Amino acid sequence: MELQELKDKLTSEKQSYEFNEEDGGVYIRNKRYDTKIHATYDAIAKHEWNTIKAQSVGGRDVNHITRVTGYFTIVEGWNKGKIGELRDRYKSQVK
Repeated sequence: MELQELKDKLTSEKQSYEFNEEDGGVYIRNKRYDTKIHATYDAIAKHEWNTIKAQSVGGRDVNHITRVTGYFTIVEGWNKGKIGELRDRYKSQVK
């Protein structure tokens, strides 16, 4: 990835990222997870946006998926009531 491509991507997602170019690379702060990384110019040249983004979230960008009566669904879009039902649900273990 070119340095300018990275800057353009970070600028286009300014609600999620802050960045500063110094110390031989770019410091990137992910606002959502409050994580900070330093990507050197060599690392930027070797990697694509998805790899740099994955480093910036620190493994925290995970969808919670649940299975209810045979259907899988992503929990992120649920309201507070539905999340409460999920927490209160009986959980059994299969041996």
